[in-house]
Amino acid sequence: MQQRRLAGLNLRRFAKLWNVEVDAGRELTEHPETPSASWQIEMRSGDARVSVVYEILRWDDLVARDFAVPLAHKFLQGFGTLWLVVTSGLLWRLWRTAPWYAGAWLYPIAVFIGAGALGAAGGSLVEAGAVELEFEEISVLLGVATWALSWLGLLHLLRRSGGFVVHLMDDGRSQLRYARQKEADLHDRVGAFADRIRAVVQEGAADEVLVVGHSSGSFLAIDAVSRAYEAEPGFSHTAPSFALLTVGATELMVALHPAAGWFRERIRRLAVEPALFWAEVVGPWDALNFPRRDPVSELGLQTPPDRPNPVFRRAFLTKMLKPATIKSLRRGIKVFRLHFQFIMANEVQGPYDYFGLVCGPHFARTQFARTAIGGATRMSPHLQALGDDRGPVLERRPTQDATL
Repeated sequence: MQQRRLAGLNLRRFAKLWNVEVDAGRELTEHPETPSASWQIEMRSGDARVSVVYEILRWDDLVARDFAVPLAHKFLQGFGTLWLVVTSGLLWRLWRTAPWYAGAWLYPIAVFIGAGALGAAGGSLVEAGAVELEFEEISVLLGVATWALSWLGLLHLLRRSGGFVVHLMDDGRSQLRYARQKEADLHDRVGAFADRIRAVVQEGAADEVLVVGHSSGSFLAIDAVSRAYEAEPGFSHTAPSFALLTVGATELMVALHPAAGWFRERIRRLAVEPALFWAEVVGPWDALNFPRRDPVSELGLQTPPDRPNPVFRRAFLTKMLKPATIKSLRRGIKVFRLHFQFIMANEVQGPYDYFGLVCGPHFARTQFARTAIGGATRMSPHLQALGDDRGPVLERRPTQDATL
């Protein structure tokens, strides 16, 4: 499984950075009824020993199904999506809230039009050449054929090159449909995620259950956790710690849509849930998230001034990666690589460390409290006397929404 291999690689980097021992289990346990897959991680640091069950809630089959749609059909869908985004006012709301995100959303359309323009230029040259060679009867046909083949050929090359143009278009369309509750299969899958989260919490086997949503996984995680509370409002009230972490978050792409009142209510529900700790981490260096304000404030939701959630934190790239790496990523315009840094190992010890949260001996609430402004400058995985932790042996269960 790709996610387990990537996690193993990043865990080795995490262990080296923090001088801890990490053992990522090789046995993968499938849970087809959800569907999900899990494996064991053991972390040791001095007197601390943490046992983690790392579980991926899977929807990659739905992503793969969308990705397999023929390019021509896909881009016709893309123009339909653009029409809905413009006429609903969503594009203006996105631009006002996060201009870079709006630009990233429009990028596939711009590439599509650019590829068409290059194809048209090639077609014109072929048509002109055919006329010169006295093939006037078929010159137009040759020009149109060259234009179409060049257009689709360029897009196919982009699809294979890792440019993520097609992925961005699929993602934007899926987010829009989710906001309008038109993605029946995905909505059903999130219902299964909610059932799984509730079951894991109620098992009581873990000291902490941490649900992680990255990128599009952020709105799915919010929806799943909210649905779990709707199904059974007190399901987490006896758990030692239940937490939600949304990173590189894009839930506002869904929540800003006029038709997404149902989702805005689910965000509001979690914002006032006292039994939940919810932290959102964003980065001003990431073009694919919303770094200005927390979603409750951005949406103007009616909540008490002392609402507990979410704790909103900006992560800075200079406190995650070395200067040479940052320079290389920016020079190469590695937008997606930057976006995924939220769930990758850091190169420097800093106040946000994904694996320090997932594998460390401290509850998520504790780690965010101690790294607040004026507090600790490192999200250390080493054991310290921090009051609300249970001791040197901790069982934790991160449940991550897969984003592919």
